[in-house]
Amino acid sequence: MKTILFALLLILSFPVLSFTYAYKGHIEDKEITLYLSTVKAFWVDKDDHKQIQHVLSYDCLLMDSCDEVSQQTSLKLYDDKDIYFDNNDNRPKMKNSISYFKFNHSGQTLFNQTLIGYWFDGKKNQQYPVKLQKQFEISDEADDEFDRLELLQADSLDKLYFTAVLSKQKKEKVKLVGINVYAKSNHQLLQKIQNLNYSYNQFNSIYLEDINFDGKLDLAIKKYASSARIGANYDYYINDKGKFIATNLWGSDIYFNPKDKSATGQKNCYDYNEKQQRVLTTIQSIYHYQKYKYINIKNSCQFKNMDTQEYRKCNDNEYNACLLNRNNIIRENPHVIGEDNILYKNMVWYKGKFIDGVVDDE
Repeated sequence: MKTILFALLLILSFPVLSFTYAYKGHIEDKEITLYLSTVKAFWVDKDDHKQIQHVLSYDCLLMDSCDEVSQQTSLKLYDDKDIYFDNNDNRPKMKNSISYFKFNHSGQTLFNQTLIGYWFDGKKNQQYPVKLQKQFEISDEADDEFDRLELLQADSLDKLYFTAVLSKQKKEKVKLVGINVYAKSNHQLLQKIQNLNYSYNQFNSIYLEDINFDGKLDLAIKKYASSARIGANYDYYINDKGKFIATNLWGSDIYFNPKDKSATGQKNCYDYNEKQQRVLTTIQSIYHYQKYKYINIKNSCQFKNMDTQEYRKCNDNEYNACLLNRNNIIRENPHVIGEDNILYKNMVWYKGKFIDGVVDDE
């Protein structure tokens, strides 16, 4: 609960700013990477075999003013473990033995090529000099461009961690083009998931869930930015001994049923008919799990008039209209589609047949 409250405070305190930085350097003999963004700050010890992310809180959180942080010339980042939420005062407070980073800069802004300051260890009451070099910057500025930057993800497994592979062209949005899988013990690259074209979700492009009921966490890749689409839209991969296999499951809010080892994806399309009555079309795709694969066994479509309570099967026009709805589709060119319109690989159902589809999420 404390982390959620702090995150909300920080998001609300950055009205227009959007940035993500990665800096690398040392605390004594530890080689660390420090990640900073509008929604999160943390550091990781390269030689830590667990790759624990040490979450930090901006000092401006405690002062209720995070405006223009990127323009400041000094910054404190407190160890989140040493901050607690005082329910009586309804605000975050610090323990007496708190640890923190402090950085100063004499230039125009703080987040230049080098961060210079110190790490204060509150438990040891000891201060250590810190000098960090910028590794990369991710920005949504129109003229910025970069190719295949790797951003560490918040979720990880006991022996594996994940990075989001990001690219951006001038005048375009930041895109998630891949996910890389690494061993925590030695940072060896174990797998590349490539040829993605999804939205940028900072440190939360993935989450982990057991979708095949074997007790092992599987991989879900977020397709869109939060709240960009109705329902949860993920690309699912099954964990087969540390190798992640694509499922090609279709639909939003996919439900995984452990009783019969099935998965059900659906799409809800709300509209008005010619009488201005509210209507709902629901398409469902049902899959059964067998040997690290989900096999599509049935598709169905139901039509409901929400004003008259009429309920029946869809006709072909209603089915196709729902498939083409809510995907930013260029109807004159149905080959350009959004991700949740893809049924299998790059094929889409259109006017009674499958056609080639090209992902386009703008």
